[in-house]
Amino acid sequence: MKEMDDKKIIEEIIAGNRDAYRSLVERYQTGLIIHCENLLKNRASGEDIAQESFIKAYQTLQKFDENKGRFSTWLYKIATNKCIDELRKQKRTVDIDDVEQLCAETTAPMYNDEAQMLREAVELLEPPEYSRVIKAYYWEGKSYEQIARELNIKSQTVGTWLHRAKIQLKEALV
Repeated sequence: MKEMDDKKIIEEIIAGNRDAYRSLVERYQTGLIIHCENLLKNRASGEDIAQESFIKAYQTLQKFDENKGRFSTWLYKIATNKCIDELRKQKRTVDIDDVEQLCAETTAPMYNDEAQMLREAVELLEPPEYSRVIKAYYWEGKSYEQIARELNIKSQTVGTWLHRAKIQLKEALV
């Protein structure tokens, strides 16, 4: 029923009823703020990014295609991308010659900025399976075979995903 409501509201907005957008904001605001706050680890920044995401969604509402997914999914993707952009702006330069070493070091309790930045970057890996294999291999000490069994994939796929994840991490952290 909610999807149908979203569809009707979007049709109204596109037809010129700008005030109808308020109901979409009210419906998704709390969840979107929490989503952004979790990614950014900061409530105020989460609120700002959520607001920017609603603005961008409104400005590009004509591009929304209900056949590709729900409005909420589209909105959260906009917010996630804005959070990633914000984290990239905020990042400090990290001297990383070897992501593997840094990943391995975070198994011990560390509270420095590099470790925190790595944890945040791992959480943002796309697709999320990359994050799972990084955590399982480096932080939980599992073998390729154990990870492959848990994820129901081949062990070579684990190696491929680890390689791709490390490339993403290098790009995000350097």
